[in-house]
Amino acid sequence: MTVVPYNIFCHCGAATQTVVSAPRLPEESGEPHPLNLWHCKSCRHTTGLACVSYMDLSSAPFLDGLRVYGATPRFTRYFCSTCGCHIFWRQGDPEDLGPGKETFAVATGTIIGRADEGEDNEGGIAGGDGGRKNDRAAAPEPQYGRHVNVTGTKDGGLSHWIPEVSGRRMEVHGGGGTAEEVRTMAPGASGSAADVLDGFCHCGNVQLRITRSNASSRLPRSNYPDLIVPYHTGSPRINKPDDEKWWLRPSQSSPALTRYLAGTCACRSCRLTSGFEIQTWAFIPRPNIYLRVGARAATDPDSTKDEYQPLDLVALATGAAEGKKTALQSYESSPGVLREFCAQCGATVFWHDKWRSDLIDVSVGLLDVPEGVRAEGWLDWWTGQVSFVDDAGNGRCGDIAKRAVGLIKSLEDGMKRRH
Repeated sequence: MTVVPYNIFCHCGAATQTVVSAPRLPEESGEPHPLNLWHCKSCRHTTGLACVSYMDLSSAPFLDGLRVYGATPRFTRYFCSTCGCHIFWRQGDPEDLGPGKETFAVATGTIIGRADEGEDNEGGIAGGDGGRKNDRAAAPEPQYGRHVNVTGTKDGGLSHWIPEVSGRRMEVHGGGGTAEEVRTMAPGASGSAADVLDGFCHCGNVQLRITRSNASSRLPRSNYPDLIVPYHTGSPRINKPDDEKWWLRPSQSSPALTRYLAGTCACRSCRLTSGFEIQTWAFIPRPNIYLRVGARAATDPDSTKDEYQPLDLVALATGAAEGKKTALQSYESSPGVLREFCAQCGATVFWHDKWRSDLIDVSVGLLDVPEGVRAEGWLDWWTGQVSFVDDAGNGRCGDIAKRAVGLIKSLEDGMKRRH
């Protein structure tokens, strides 16, 4: 059995280590089993993303210092307690199966390169075992090949835009219905006209409520995001003079600005604070975001509150600074830029910065919309490009970088085709 070591890394660096995988090679093809893009509800609400991907490991990794979330009795997730990055999942209960019988997988966004390539990778880990080159040639890198649990998305989710990756047709496993039926899913009308949009993380400690746009939705001021005008171009449109409210979008049936802009992001920071290649954000004015302040029994059994209050980032930050129990944990990914995630299950919740503090990026995977994951009655997706598309391979090397670039390029091409 060929064993391949990989270097992994989270944004803060606390999870840095080398993990080991042994690609399974079916006799008939000689190729590794494909990587899955998981679209299940549990994955979405545990991470905040629309879909996730993991690579199987052949031995147990180091788990010290990681926060543990038991999603089910036989399924456990591990994420960084500092930056919130999802790192591993474990399937199986060692008490039932015996030591070593459970299986582990690593979040693909944390993989920065093979540890036996002899190069210093981002985490400061170097392989350097040149004698393994022949083993690498015998163990081709697993590639994306399947969408899994798509039916639960109602509208196909991101599989709608990723029919293939790097020229390889993606299989679709929906959990119900044929592959073609899943591929052609369209959002239903149910929920499109609702006045509020709810969202929640898997453990329920973070519960959101978003309202339709109103006069307060026009109060924030913001330059264009990279999603609309790529920053690397240096375009003068980035710092626009006309104060356009670009985050407010027309409805599906009229010019009324009742929807919010949503888009995809492939930047290094999003990848290493979530653990996955594709982040999905909705741009929501802070006055339209409400947070349930009454903690659930799991975290505060004495609380009798069960209400939503306007999102107050200052109060959240003050509470964390004073050591008060809070459902959200903040991480400063760069100076002036904060990201919040659920302290219990690790779901990414918000992105915001000090320059546009009244316009918040909300993780789309948290939203609970009857019409489907893309929530097109509420969100208008920017399909012209993926934000920071050129960052997909940043800090990665070799086949790992190529695989990530191929996925993001396929997503961008698919969005343009389906637009």
